[in-house]
Amino acid sequence: MSSYRTNLPQLNGHHVTTEGGMETTLQYKQGFVLPHFCLFHLLNDPRAVYALRDYHRKVIDASIEHGFGTILEGLHYRASSDWGKLLGYSREGLAEINIRGIDFYKDIANEYQNESVRMPIGGVIGPRGDAYDVGRKPSAGESEDYHSEQIETLDMAGVDMVTAATLSFVDEAIGIARAARAIGVPIVISFTLNKNGLLETGESLREAVESVDDATDSTPVYYMINCSHPLDFELALESGNWIQRLLGFMPNAATLDKGTLCQLGHLEEGDPVELGEQMGDLARRYPHMTVWGGCCGTDARHISEICRNVSAVRTSPDSSPASVSSATT
Repeated sequence: MSSYRTNLPQLNGHHVTTEGGMETTLQYKQGFVLPHFCLFHLLNDPRAVYALRDYHRKVIDASIEHGFGTILEGLHYRASSDWGKLLGYSREGLAEINIRGIDFYKDIANEYQNESVRMPIGGVIGPRGDAYDVGRKPSAGESEDYHSEQIETLDMAGVDMVTAATLSFVDEAIGIARAARAIGVPIVISFTLNKNGLLETGESLREAVESVDDATDSTPVYYMINCSHPLDFELALESGNWIQRLLGFMPNAATLDKGTLCQLGHLEEGDPVELGEQMGDLARRYPHMTVWGGCCGTDARHISEICRNVSAVRTSPDSSPASVSSATT
């Protein structure tokens, strides 16, 4: 039985981190091959499992140092049927490796978790197609049907929450939210933005959030931005009540366009100190934010700098209790 499903700490003012760019770190820094960028497939390689465990431990240690909890998630991003078929997985085999990934996170949680270290276990799901070469736009109904299978498996495995990450289409987000609502799992929707601060289809982040909320009776527990650099996604942070629905960020390490990053053939790690300062500034401007992670090019160094800067803002004498009452550690 999940521990946090009805009491997610990030909804109650507790700061949590998420994983950084596991795929890019394991591929470019440790030499593992990710066929079709499918991280879950590495669970079949004992050496890779050790590397994955070490990666998460470093992120957790950096988080705990600054009083943050950690959402344990990330392995399942492409563990859905279309991607699984490309690697030869049967329906049963794909379900088995989804469950094995959640068991991997449960084992890590058992090492660290206590009353002061909060560690929700999540399943991250990705878009049906390629997040960067988006191609055909799926309808809400098609998306609900497609993503239900993986969400049902993650539910059966005992997750506390599911995060749908790197989404470019509002209709796909609507379908995912409806699928999660039918199954009874808390769902987080995370959009990716282009350098102009807009979704691939031209909507603003505000329009996307409001459209999903309108179509799903505000089913997502919150929204996020991932796989965009702060210099790009800050363009999307319009004023208004809608911003309260946005609870966190998973930024890329570098400012380069996502398509360019995919073609480089090497890792762009950016400047962890600068990224931490940028995220600290966002923490100052948006005191309700509680979820802090990383995406392409980031690792425990970036997470540590983000936590250090956010923590400094939250504990600053200049931060009045009223302004940070919803975002305390």
